[in-house]
Amino acid sequence: MNHYAKKKYGQNFLRDKNLLLKIVRDSKIEHQHVIEVGPGQGALTRYLASTAKSVTAYEIDTTLAPILHELESTYANLKIIYGDFLEADLSSYTHDLHVVANVPYYITTPILFKLLETPQVKTASLMIQKEVCDRLLATPQSKDYNALSVILQFRAHAYKMMDVKRHMFFPIPNVDSAVIRIEKRDTPLIEPEKQDFFIFFVKSSFKQKRKTLVNNLHEAFQVNKEDIEHYLMSLGYTPSVRAEALSLDEFIRMVKGWNL
Repeated sequence: MNHYAKKKYGQNFLRDKNLLLKIVRDSKIEHQHVIEVGPGQGALTRYLASTAKSVTAYEIDTTLAPILHELESTYANLKIIYGDFLEADLSSYTHDLHVVANVPYYITTPILFKLLETPQVKTASLMIQKEVCDRLLATPQSKDYNALSVILQFRAHAYKMMDVKRHMFFPIPNVDSAVIRIEKRDTPLIEPEKQDFFIFFVKSSFKQKRKTLVNNLHEAFQVNKEDIEHYLMSLGYTPSVRAEALSLDEFIRMVKGWNL
Protein backbone atom coordinates (compact mmCIF):
# COMPACT_ATOMS: atom_id res chain seq x y z
CA MET A 1 0.00 0.00 0.00
CA ASN A 2 1.28 3.47 -0.91
CA HIS A 3 1.12 6.17 1.70
CA TYR A 4 1.88 9.79 0.98
CA ALA A 5 3.71 11.73 3.69
CA LYS A 6 1.51 14.36 5.30
CA LYS A 7 3.06 17.77 5.85
CA LYS A 8 0.68 18.60 8.73
CA TYR A 9 2.16 15.71 10.75
CA GLY A 10 5.74 16.53 9.80
CA GLN A 11 6.13 13.11 8.17
CA ASN A 12 9.51 12.23 6.68
CA PHE A 13 10.13 8.50 6.44
CA LEU A 14 13.53 6.92 7.00
CA ARG A 15 14.30 3.85 4.92
CA ASP A 16 18.02 3.12 5.26
CA LYS A 17 18.20 -0.35 6.83
CA ASN A 18 21.78 -0.01 8.11
CA LEU A 19 21.03 3.28 9.81
CA LEU A 20 17.85 1.90 11.39
CA LEU A 21 19.71 -1.13 12.73
CA LYS A 22 22.45 1.11 14.14
CA ILE A 23 19.87 3.26 15.96
CA VAL A 24 18.28 0.17 17.50
CA ARG A 25 21.63 -1.34 18.47
CA ASP A 26 22.98 1.86 20.04
CA SER A 27 19.71 2.47 21.92
CA LYS A 28 20.41 -0.60 24.10
CA ILE A 29 16.79 -1.77 24.24
CA GLU A 30 17.25 -5.55 24.36
CA HIS A 31 14.61 -7.03 26.72
CA GLN A 32 13.26 -3.52 27.47
CA HIS A 33 9.82 -1.93 27.16
CA VAL A 34 9.99 0.57 24.31
CA ILE A 35 7.79 3.50 23.32
CA GLU A 36 7.93 4.73 19.74
CA VAL A 37 6.47 8.11 18.80
CA GLY A 38 5.16 8.27 15.25
CA PRO A 39 6.01 4.86 13.73
CA GLY A 40 4.90 6.06 10.30
CA GLN A 41 5.22 3.18 7.84
CA GLY A 42 6.94 1.03 10.46
CA ALA A 43 10.51 1.06 9.08
CA LEU A 44 12.04 1.50 12.55
CA THR A 45 9.19 -0.29 14.33
CA ARG A 46 9.96 -3.74 12.90
CA TYR A 47 13.56 -3.60 14.15
CA LEU A 48 12.46 -2.38 17.57
CA ALA A 49 9.92 -5.19 17.86
CA SER A 50 12.57 -7.73 16.81
CA THR A 51 14.83 -6.60 19.67
CA ALA A 52 12.77 -5.22 22.57
CA LYS A 53 10.60 -7.05 25.08
CA SER A 54 7.61 -4.95 24.04
CA VAL A 55 6.95 -1.96 21.79
CA THR A 56 4.07 0.48 22.16
CA ALA A 57 3.89 2.87 19.22
CA TYR A 58 1.76 6.04 19.19
CA GLU A 59 0.56 7.11 15.75
CA ILE A 60 -1.65 10.14 15.13
CA ASP A 61 -2.25 9.38 11.43
CA THR A 62 -4.98 6.74 11.26
CA THR A 63 -4.56 6.31 7.48
CA LEU A 64 -1.39 4.35 8.30
CA ALA A 65 -3.49 1.68 10.07
CA PRO A 66 -3.45 -0.90 7.21
CA ILE A 67 0.37 -0.86 7.09
CA LEU A 68 0.80 -0.90 10.86
CA HIS A 69 -1.87 -3.57 11.39
CA GLU A 70 0.19 -5.90 9.23
CA LEU A 71 3.19 -5.29 11.49
CA GLU A 72 1.05 -5.88 14.58
CA SER A 73 -0.01 -9.21 13.15
CA THR A 74 3.63 -10.16 12.60
CA TYR A 75 4.98 -9.14 16.02
CA ALA A 76 3.05 -10.30 19.10
CA ASN A 77 4.99 -7.84 21.32
CA LEU A 78 3.90 -4.80 19.28
CA LYS A 79 0.93 -2.59 20.16
CA ILE A 80 -0.16 0.41 18.08
CA ILE A 81 -2.13 3.17 19.78
CA TYR A 82 -3.79 5.68 17.47
CA GLY A 83 -3.76 9.12 19.04
CA ASP A 84 -1.67 12.11 20.01
CA PHE A 85 1.39 11.04 22.03
CA LEU A 86 1.39 14.41 23.81
CA GLU A 87 -1.99 13.51 25.33
CA ALA A 88 -0.95 9.99 26.36
CA ASP A 89 -0.89 9.19 30.08
CA LEU A 90 2.51 7.59 30.55
CA SER A 91 2.06 7.48 34.33
CA SER A 92 -0.18 4.42 33.84
CA TYR A 93 2.85 2.32 32.89
CA THR A 94 4.17 0.23 35.77
CA HIS A 95 7.60 -0.52 34.26
CA ASP A 96 10.58 1.49 33.02
CA LEU A 97 10.21 2.93 29.53
CA HIS A 98 12.79 3.51 26.81
CA VAL A 99 11.78 5.82 23.99
CA VAL A 100 13.11 5.48 20.44
CA ALA A 101 11.61 7.76 17.82
CA ASN A 102 12.00 9.79 14.66
CA VAL A 103 10.39 12.90 16.12
CA PRO A 104 8.42 15.35 13.91
CA TYR A 105 10.40 18.60 14.00
CA TYR A 106 7.44 20.80 14.88
CA ILE A 107 6.74 19.06 18.20
CA THR A 108 10.28 18.27 19.33
CA THR A 109 10.26 20.58 22.37
CA PRO A 110 6.91 19.49 23.90
CA ILE A 111 7.83 15.83 23.39
CA LEU A 112 11.18 16.41 25.06
CA PHE A 113 9.59 18.08 28.09
CA LYS A 114 7.04 15.27 28.37
CA LEU A 115 9.80 12.66 28.41
CA LEU A 116 11.92 14.59 30.91
CA GLU A 117 8.96 15.04 33.26
CA THR A 118 7.80 11.39 33.12
CA PRO A 119 9.56 9.33 35.83
CA GLN A 120 8.92 6.04 34.02
CA VAL A 121 10.99 7.17 31.01
CA LYS A 122 14.62 6.21 31.69
CA THR A 123 16.24 6.72 28.29
CA ALA A 124 15.40 8.21 24.91
CA SER A 125 17.03 8.02 21.49
CA LEU A 126 15.45 10.74 19.38
CA MET A 127 16.06 11.68 15.78
CA ILE A 128 15.60 15.43 15.67
CA GLN A 129 16.66 18.40 13.58
CA LYS A 130 20.47 18.76 13.74
CA GLU A 131 20.25 22.42 14.74
CA VAL A 132 17.99 21.50 17.68
CA CYS A 133 20.41 18.77 18.74
CA ASP A 134 23.23 21.32 18.72
CA ARG A 135 21.18 23.67 20.89
CA LEU A 136 20.30 20.95 23.37
CA LEU A 137 23.96 19.98 23.78
CA ALA A 138 25.28 23.54 23.77
CA THR A 139 27.65 24.84 26.45
CA PRO A 140 27.81 28.24 28.22
CA GLN A 141 28.96 31.27 26.23
CA SER A 142 27.84 29.74 22.92
CA LYS A 143 25.07 31.23 20.77
CA ASP A 144 23.02 28.01 20.93
CA TYR A 145 22.99 27.76 24.75
CA ASN A 146 19.49 28.26 26.14
CA ALA A 147 17.10 27.23 28.91
CA LEU A 148 16.39 23.85 27.34
CA SER A 149 20.14 23.10 27.19
CA VAL A 150 20.36 23.63 30.96
CA ILE A 151 17.13 21.76 31.80
CA LEU A 152 18.09 18.74 29.68
CA GLN A 153 21.54 18.55 31.27
CA PHE A 154 19.92 18.98 34.70
CA ARG A 155 17.60 16.01 34.15
CA ALA A 156 19.86 13.72 32.13
CA HIS A 157 23.17 12.83 30.57
CA ALA A 158 22.93 13.55 26.86
CA TYR A 159 25.13 13.11 23.81
CA LYS A 160 24.86 12.90 20.02
CA MET A 161 24.68 9.33 18.72
CA MET A 162 25.02 10.17 15.03
CA ASP A 163 24.35 12.68 12.26
CA VAL A 164 21.76 11.80 9.61
CA LYS A 165 21.88 13.49 6.20
CA ARG A 166 18.61 14.77 4.75
CA HIS A 167 18.81 12.57 1.61
CA MET A 168 18.24 9.47 3.78
CA PHE A 169 14.58 10.50 4.22
CA PHE A 170 11.58 10.44 1.92
CA PRO A 171 10.39 13.01 1.17
CA ILE A 172 13.72 14.81 1.57
CA PRO A 173 13.42 17.52 4.28
CA ASN A 174 15.10 20.92 4.07
CA VAL A 175 17.49 20.22 6.96
CA ASP A 176 19.84 17.54 8.25
CA SER A 177 19.03 15.50 11.34
CA ALA A 178 20.87 13.98 14.28
CA VAL A 179 20.06 11.30 16.85
CA ILE A 180 20.41 12.47 20.43
CA ARG A 181 20.76 10.00 23.28
CA ILE A 182 19.22 10.97 26.64
CA GLU A 183 19.85 8.94 29.79
CA LYS A 184 18.00 10.14 32.88
CA ARG A 185 20.05 10.80 36.00
CA ASP A 186 19.61 8.20 38.75
CA THR A 187 20.38 10.76 41.46
CA PRO A 188 18.76 14.22 41.27
CA LEU A 189 21.16 17.18 41.32
CA ILE A 190 18.88 19.13 43.62
CA GLU A 191 16.37 18.10 46.28
CA PRO A 192 13.00 17.00 44.78
CA GLU A 193 10.97 19.79 46.36
CA LYS A 194 13.14 22.41 44.59
CA GLN A 195 13.19 20.88 41.11
CA ASP A 196 10.13 22.68 39.75
CA PHE A 197 11.48 25.95 41.13
CA PHE A 198 14.85 25.27 39.49
CA ILE A 199 13.21 24.80 36.07
CA PHE A 200 11.13 27.97 36.49
CA PHE A 201 14.27 29.87 37.58
CA VAL A 202 16.22 28.71 34.52
CA LYS A 203 13.38 29.48 32.09
CA SER A 204 12.99 32.93 33.67
CA SER A 205 16.73 33.59 33.45
CA PHE A 206 16.67 33.05 29.67
CA LYS A 207 13.25 34.68 29.12
CA GLN A 208 14.71 37.57 27.12
CA LYS A 209 18.21 36.74 25.99
CA ARG A 210 19.28 40.34 25.44
CA LYS A 211 18.45 41.23 29.02
CA THR A 212 20.73 40.77 31.98
CA LEU A 213 20.03 38.12 34.60
CA VAL A 214 19.05 40.89 37.02
CA ASN A 215 16.35 42.22 34.69
CA ASN A 216 14.95 38.79 33.82
CA LEU A 217 14.82 37.68 37.47
CA HIS A 218 13.32 41.01 38.51
CA GLU A 219 10.46 40.53 36.04
CA ALA A 220 9.91 36.90 37.04
CA PHE A 221 9.99 37.30 40.81
CA GLN A 222 9.08 40.99 41.26
CA VAL A 223 12.11 41.36 43.54
CA ASN A 224 14.00 44.63 43.99
CA LYS A 225 16.81 44.85 41.42
CA GLU A 226 19.34 46.02 44.01
CA ASP A 227 18.65 42.92 46.13
CA ILE A 228 19.25 40.67 43.12
CA GLU A 229 22.46 42.55 42.28
CA HIS A 230 23.74 42.11 45.85
CA TYR A 231 22.92 38.40 45.75
CA LEU A 232 24.76 37.91 42.44
CA MET A 233 27.76 39.88 43.71
CA SER A 234 27.87 37.72 46.86
CA LEU A 235 28.34 34.74 44.52
CA GLY A 236 31.10 36.50 42.61
CA TYR A 237 29.17 37.77 39.58
CA THR A 238 28.91 41.27 38.17
CA PRO A 239 25.43 42.84 37.96
CA SER A 240 25.66 42.72 34.14
CA VAL A 241 25.96 38.91 33.94
CA ARG A 242 23.64 37.14 31.50
CA ALA A 243 22.12 33.66 31.73
CA GLU A 244 24.18 32.26 28.85
CA ALA A 245 27.35 32.79 30.92
CA LEU A 246 26.22 30.36 33.65
CA SER A 247 26.90 26.63 33.68
CA LEU A 248 24.52 24.02 35.08
CA ASP A 249 26.53 23.86 38.32
CA GLU A 250 26.34 27.64 38.67
CA PHE A 251 22.56 27.64 38.20
CA ILE A 252 22.24 24.92 40.85
CA ARG A 253 24.38 26.94 43.27
CA MET A 254 22.34 30.06 42.58
CA VAL A 255 19.00 28.34 43.12
CA LYS A 256 20.12 26.62 46.32
CA GLY A 257 21.00 29.96 47.93
CA TRP A 258 18.07 31.97 46.55
CA ASN A 259 15.78 33.31 49.29
CA LEU A 260 14.75 36.70 47.88
